[in-house]
Amino acid sequence: MNVVAKITRKGQVTVPVRIRALLGVKNGGKVAFRAEGDSVTIVSAHRPSLTELLAGFDPARHRRAAGERPWDDDPVGRERRK
Repeated sequence: MNVVAKITRKGQVTVPVRIRALLGVKNGGKVAFRAEGDSVTIVSAHRPSLTELLAGFDPARHRRAAGERPWDDDPVGRERRK
């Protein structure tokens, strides 16, 4: 989708409603600009809450078997004793 916006004398741009909706940005929300080469991308600067982060977390994918837990492993390096 290409949407054109006009830059004012003060260097301001109004982010069109369709773009704000795509970014999930509401009035008073923040956006970030990412420069990559000769192009700039606008993204939402919203920092997710802990609840939002945990919503996509699947504990079953991050479980280890008893023998796979890092604290059950033998020490490595100088800590190894014989």
